This record gives sequence, structure tokens and C-alpha cells, in this order.
Amino acid sequence: MRNIIKGRWIILAVWLIATVVLTVIQPDTNAILREQGQEGTSENSPSVTAGKILKKMDTTKGTDNLIVFFDKDKISDDEMKQIGDTVKSIKDSSSELGITNMIDPFDMPEAKDSLISEDDTTLMVSYKLDKKGREIDDIQKLFEKKLENVPVEHYLSGEEFVNNDYLKATQSGVEKSAALTVIFILVVLIIAFKSVVTPLVSLAAVAFSYLCSMGIAAQLIDKAGFPVTSLTQMLLVLILFGLGTDYNILLFNRFKEELANGQSTDEAIVTTYKTAGKTIAYSILTVFIAFLALVFSESPIYRSGVVVVIGVTVLLLEILTLTPFIMKVLGKKLFWPSKSTGGHKVNKFWGAASSLGVKHPIIVTLVTLVVIGPMVIFHQEKLNFDTVGELGNDYPSSKAINLVAEHFGKGQSMPATVVIENDKALDNNESLAVIDDVAEQLKDLKGVKQVSAVTQPLGERIDNFYVSGQMKPVTEGLSQTQTGVDSIANGMKEAQEKLGSADFSQVSQMADGTAELQNGVTALSDGLKQIQAGMADGANDSQTISNGIAAIETNLSDMSSGVAQLAGNYSKMQAGYQEMGTHYQGAVQALLSVKDTLSLMQSMVADLGNSHSDLMNDEIYLGLTQTLDTLSSSLSEITLESMNQLNEQYNTVTAGFGTANDSLTDISSGLNQMAAGLQQLKEGVEEASSGIDTVVTNMTSVNEGLGQMKAGQQQLAEGLNGFSAFGDQLSAVNSGLEEISGGISQTNQYLTQLNQNESFFIPKEALTNGEFKDSLDAFMSKDRTITKMTVILNDDPYSTEALQTIDNINATLSASLKGTVLSNAKYGTTGSSATTNDMNNILSRDLTKTMIFVIAGVLLVLFFVIRSFWTPIFITGSLVGAYYAAMFVVNYLFINVLGNAGLSSFVPFFSFIIIVSLGVDYSIFLMMRFKEYPHLPPKEAIVLASKQIGSVIITAVIILGGTFATLMPAGIVLLSELAIAVITGLLILCFVLLPLSLPALMIFPETIANLSGNKKRKNNRV
Repeated sequence: MRNIIKGRWIILAVWLIATVVLTVIQPDTNAILREQGQEGTSENSPSVTAGKILKKMDTTKGTDNLIVFFDKDKISDDEMKQIGDTVKSIKDSSSELGITNMIDPFDMPEAKDSLISEDDTTLMVSYKLDKKGREIDDIQKLFEKKLENVPVEHYLSGEEFVNNDYLKATQSGVEKSAALTVIFILVVLIIAFKSVVTPLVSLAAVAFSYLCSMGIAAQLIDKAGFPVTSLTQMLLVLILFGLGTDYNILLFNRFKEELANGQSTDEAIVTTYKTAGKTIAYSILTVFIAFLALVFSESPIYRSGVVVVIGVTVLLLEILTLTPFIMKVLGKKLFWPSKSTGGHKVNKFWGAASSLGVKHPIIVTLVTLVVIGPMVIFHQEKLNFDTVGELGNDYPSSKAINLVAEHFGKGQSMPATVVIENDKALDNNESLAVIDDVAEQLKDLKGVKQVSAVTQPLGERIDNFYVSGQMKPVTEGLSQTQTGVDSIANGMKEAQEKLGSADFSQVSQMADGTAELQNGVTALSDGLKQIQAGMADGANDSQTISNGIAAIETNLSDMSSGVAQLAGNYSKMQAGYQEMGTHYQGAVQALLSVKDTLSLMQSMVADLGNSHSDLMNDEIYLGLTQTLDTLSSSLSEITLESMNQLNEQYNTVTAGFGTANDSLTDISSGLNQMAAGLQQLKEGVEEASSGIDTVVTNMTSVNEGLGQMKAGQQQLAEGLNGFSAFGDQLSAVNSGLEEISGGISQTNQYLTQLNQNESFFIPKEALTNGEFKDSLDAFMSKDRTITKMTVILNDDPYSTEALQTIDNINATLSASLKGTVLSNAKYGTTGSSATTNDMNNILSRDLTKTMIFVIAGVLLVLFFVIRSFWTPIFITGSLVGAYYAAMFVVNYLFINVLGNAGLSSFVPFFSFIIIVSLGVDYSIFLMMRFKEYPHLPPKEAIVLASKQIGSVIITAVIILGGTFATLMPAGIVLLSELAIAVITGLLILCFVLLPLSLPALMIFPETIANLSGNKKRKNNRV
């Protein structure tokens, strides 16, 4: 120490140079934090692994963010149009803004339901943002310029914007805290020392240590990847200014006390460091060990607390080098303008409390256990990871998320994403069946609202992708087919019977009769020609002529009636054949359809067997395939060519009917004209020649018509002979139809059983379908080896219920993939809830692990310092009791009274580290003073030590507590909870456990031993 005093100016120069250099070259840790963000989970966390898989699938660069538009009275049509124009303008400026992808309800109407709230008050636009090395504040200004003319409220939010706002809030809190800390410490030190110089030099010395520590830490963060969080700077400010001031109080008080004892400045400095300096060294050692234990933490946020190790190391160097310089240079002027050079006064409260503890150790110990014990035993850690909730509605990013949660649902605002990565492509029936099964099982979990997957892109099952859905229309179609086949069979049977009973020989006789009629007409025509010739020769036997004409007229009348009757019969026959043609053509078409259906069924049943290998040994399945093959074979002769052949025969018949009908029309017309000619002949022989000429001319037409009719009848006869052959074919077809009907019935019974089969089976045609390809592109990577599922939760993403749901999702994933074709696939869940769940698990493990390390480290130091067994254990127990009592108070205040969901995630951890590491300092202060009275009995020594050190500890607690109290005006829940927890723990230590319970515990073993000894002596006397 004397060498340090001698080289004090060199030491000052080194401190000045180091402080200036480290401050000037110090990197901007806030910029680094904004650039790389802060991770609360380790690299091996399930959510981080899942996030990496998802990143490989989604190659679009950037982070997910939102623009939220809001009008509490509902967004009007005009406002919607202006919003649409603005969104278009933003999309057109994508390159300038750094937007790599955008989803909005204007260009994607199918996304309208998910982007516009049901009450039409809120509209979201989702986009990916690539910062391109820019600050988020600069990007925000560019967006705001585009949004300045929007007539409704609008907010930018998302990962980048929330982190930026949270960092701003924390930074603002640190700055406020630092300023208030300096003011508070100045006031307290002025009151404690009644001096202006002491507070100023104390703060100056601590400022040197803080600036150097922050400069070193910043270099490690920038160059060595040292973990950094929004709490890094805050921890250094709080610990160094609070702890450094406490140590300075202890040193300056001892220095003042030694000066009052008449020692010189150098001697007082040496004595101070031999006593108080040693105490400080041990105290810093406990803080060093406590924060060094954070190296073993899984969470990078907790590991960032190791920065305090740098801080307290630099602080120790400052205390050992710079503080002695101040003492040497200022001497008694250090306490100016106070004229009192005496040491601090004894503390009556600590004296009275310790006296009570040593007088009634059993009672005090029992009361302490009764009060503190339940807090330790029944303590429950209820954490809240809601960063957005901590910001409240004071920042645009948190306001946006709260609007989305309110109008779309809390789970909708931050869905979870399940990812599965396989070493082979997943776009096949076997893999898709497993994926679909996983989606179905996830949907059944409590807390899951909706699951969207590649096989269920809209969150609902597609019936056509399941055996039951595929079999239902098949069985319905088979039932209808069977009904149709039965109807066809009945019609065929009836047609066969009618064709069998038909007498086509009359058609041949009809043709023979028509030939005779034609001969008669020819003879009649010849006779008339002779009459005409005779009349031309002047024959005068007019009566004979008249009688002949009357006879001819009678014959013509009979012929006309016969022709009319013949025409009627022909019309009926033609109508009958037309109806039969309609039936037989419909029957053949139906049979061809049945044949096609059977072919399709054979293909489907074959695919079904290929996808379910166990069916290959199923008797019913094998019987089904055999029946289908038999039915298909029975219909093999019914082809389009055979139908065309029948059509030709049928057309021949119908053509004959047409020719015959045309001829009958001509005959009827000719007979009518002939009758008219005979009437003229009858009226006047003089005109007979002219009439006969007319009759002869018409008779020629009749004769020609009869010739055509004869040809038509012969053609009809040939066609009907073909129909006889068709009738024979109908008999064979009818037998086949009866077999088909029975086979369809048997097939339908088996397929009806498959209607109950919920197995996933996607047809090959669907895999190449355009709509399903869109689903593959949306839910799978380009190489189809990665797929994702979007899971919307019912609960707040940060709630305990949501975290439990994430655990259930991960467990379901593990169980569902085991034993399947994807059993070796990687999987995981990512998103806010998944990350929060991992953080919760990590922080819980870290807290338990850190508690063990810290307690072990503190015990080792205390064993070394105090050189006893029970006292270090009692001190450690007091520190742990103070922590649990503090957490009980904070839980009650913020959860039960204020209604928060839980404590901010970092509060329990850092509260424990700070309360234990700083609380043990005060214990060491007390015990080191206690050891200065080895000549006194323990009871007297502890009481005297309490009186002497009580004021120092109370002042130190007030300063440290006040330092943490300066966090509360920042308005961040985390900082307020941490402040109250630390203050409560320190107050319980300062006013209950250290002055009252610790002395009682120190005397407790001796008291018990005395009671046992007295009882033994009493028994011996008896």
C-alpha cells in the first residue's frame, strides 16, 4: 500500500489515459444490440433448431413485420380505398424500403378474412423487411413518409420494431436511472458525511471504474462476441455505483475513524486497508464468484451478466489504487466542510436488535422460521415473458400488437409454427399421410384453435384425401349403376320377348302384294290407253264405256281405302321401331358407362392395395378384385364398334320405312287425281279422251310409287332380319347384366365397409393437381424435404396455458412420428410461444443451477473468512430467506394486487444474484468487525460489532436500495419489479435477519448445548 501511495501520480495518469482511450474507442453497444438482437435461448433449444429449419425452407430474406391500420368506428369504403392506394405505393417502393415480400388484402383477396377483422376496424399488411444494414429508426421514417396521408391510425410493428422500442425504453430507463442515481448518492453522502467533497470524489472514483469497465466490455462484445442485452449497461450502472459507493463509505468511515485516533494520513490509509480493505476484498470476491457462476447459464441473457465480473474487478483495482490517491492527496480535507474528525456513532437499533437476538435465540429463531419458512416452502415461480405487455400501449409497435390481439385474437397475432425436416422428399402418399395424422392429433390438443398443413391448407380436412371420402361417391355411384343395370336388364328382357314374338314374314308378303298391285295398275293403265284409243276411233257404244268407267271408279275407291289402311299400319310400325331404337341405344350407352366405371374401380382398388400392403392377404379384398375382373370380362364384347354395327342395321330399317311412306304418299295423291279424271270421263264422253289421258298420266305416277314402295319393303325386310340377330345378342347381354348386378351388389357391400376407414390416401392425380401444387409450395420447401404447419393457439402466446400447449405439441410430434416413415426426421416448434417456453425452461434450469453455484461459492468464501462451520451456514440461510421473502412480496404486489400475469422473466434470477451477492457483503462487514473483538465473549462481540457497523450497513443499504429505486421512473415493469425485489430483500436483511436473526442463530448452538448440559446435570443430581 505504501508503494501505491508513493506512485499515486503515475497511477492517476494511468487511470486517466485508460479511461479516455477506452471511452473514445468504445463501440456503440446499443447499435450492436439492435443489429444482432438479444437471444434468450441457447443454440440447442428446440425453438432455435426449429427456427433454423424454417429459415432453410423460407429463403426470403428479412424478418416478419406488420403495418396495422385502425379506425375505432369501422374503416369506411373511402378510407379503405386510400389505404389500398397507400399499400400499392409502398409495394411499388419495395426496393427502397427493403420489403422482400408482402401480403395484403387488396392484391390477395383470398387473404382478406385473415387480414381484415370481423368488425372491420382493423386491417393488417404483412411483409418481410430486409434492413440492409440500416437503423430501424431510419427505415421507420421512410415508412411514415409513405403513410402520412392515410386517414386512419396506423402503426408499424413486428420483431424489429418491438425490439427497437424495447431497447429505446430500456436505454431511456438506464439514462434516467444513472442521472437519478448520481443525484441520490450525492444527497445521501452529503447527509451521511456532512461533507461536499466526500460524495464528489466517491462518485468520481466509481465513474472511473464504470467507464473503464464499460469500455472493456464493449470491446469484448464487439470483437469477441461477448453476450449483450438491454440489461448489460443497467447492471454495470447499478452494481458499480451502488456497490462502489458502499465500499467507499466503509473505507472513508474507517479512514476518518483512524484519523480521529491520531494516526497520520499514510498510517490511517494503511490501517484502513488492513481492516476495511480486507473486508472489501472478501466482499468483492463473493460478488465475483456469484456473477462468474453465470458463465454456466444456458441463456445468453444470463451469461451477459458476467459483465459484472469485469466491473467488480476494475472496481477492486480502483479501490486499491485510485481511492488511496484520493485519501493521500486530500487527507482530512476529504470530509470538508465537516469539522468533526471522529468516527461514525454507534447504531442503537442494531445494538438493541442484536441484544434481543442473543438473549432469546430460540424464540427469535422459531419466529424467523415461522415467518420465512412458508415463503420458501410454498414459493411458486410464475413468470411472464410478454415484452409487448411490458411496453404497454406507450409505443407504436406494442400498440399494434395489442390491436391485433384484441380484434383478431391473441393466438392469431403470434401463431406457432411446427416444422418437420426429412432427408427424403415428403410429396408422396406415405409421408403426406403421416403429416396429415400429425395435423389431426395437434388439432385435438387442448389449447389449439386451428392447424393448417399441406394436406389441410385452410385448416380443415379435405374429404377426397381420405378412403372414406373417396369410397362414399363410389358406393353411391355403384348403387345407382346397379339400379340402372337392373332397369336395362328388364328392358332388354322385354325387348327380347317382343323381338322373339315379332312376325317379320308379313313384311315379305307385303312386298309381294305390292308387286301384284303394281301389276294391276300397269294393266289398268294399259286398258285405259286402249279406251282412249277406242274413243279416238269414234266408237259409239257410250253406254258400255259409261259402265266401264263406273267399275273403274269403284276399284279406285277400294284401292284408295287399302292404301290409306296400309299407310296407317306403316306409321304404327315406324313409331314402334323408333321407340325400340331409342331403348336399345340407351341400353348400349349405359353398358359402355358401366364398363368404364368398372375399369376405374379396378384402378382404384389396385391403388388401394398398393398403399395398404396388408390388404393383399385379405380374402374380401381378393374376392373384390376377382369379381371386378369377371365383370369387366363379361362386358368386353360390348364395344363402340358393335354399337355402330347395330346402328347400321337399325338405320337400314328406318330408311326402308321412310321410302315406303314417301311412296304411299305418292300413290294416295295419284289415286285422288285418277278419281278426278274418271269423274270428268263420266260427265262427258266428249271430254273422256282428255280425262283418260289424265288418269293414264297419274296411273304412271302410281306405278312408279308402287315400285319404290316395293324396294323399300324389301329393304325393310333385310333390316328386320338383322334385328332378329340382335335379339339373339340381347339374350346373352341380359345374362351378363344379371351377373353384373350381382357383382356390383357384392362390391358395394365391401366398399361400404371402407366408408368407415379414415385412412389418408391421396390419389396420384391430386399430387399433380394445380391447386394442390399451390399448397405444396406454401407449406413445403422447394426440394419438398421440409414442411411446416401453422398452429393458432386459443390462449395468449405468453400465457402459462400457451406454454403448456407448446409442451403438448412437442410431445405429440415425438409420439406421432415415432415408428413412421418420418421417424428419423428432425422436428420442432418455433414462434413466440415456443421461444418463450424454451426460455421458461432454460431460465428455470439456470436459476436452480445458479443458486447452487452461488450458494456454494458464498459458503466457501464465508468458511475462509469466518473460519467456522455454522455461522457461514446461518448467513447463507439468511440470504436465501431474504430472497424468498422479497419474491413473496413482489409476487403479491404485482400479481395479486396489480393483476399481472406473472413476474418479468429476468426478475427472480437477477434478484437472487443481487440480493445474495450484495447481501453477503453486509454479512462480511458485520463478521469482519466481529472478528476484531476476539477477546470478548461471542455474545458481547456480536452485539458490539452490530453497534459499530450498523450505521455503515444501513447507509450502504439506503444507497444501494436508492440506486435500484431509480429504475422505477423508467416505466418498464421489469425494472420496477427488480427494484422492489432488491429493495425488499436488502431491507429484510438490514433490519431483521442481520441485526436480529443472525446473532440469535450464532448463539443458538451454544444455547441448545447449555440447555442440554443443564438438563443432564439436573438428571445427574436427581
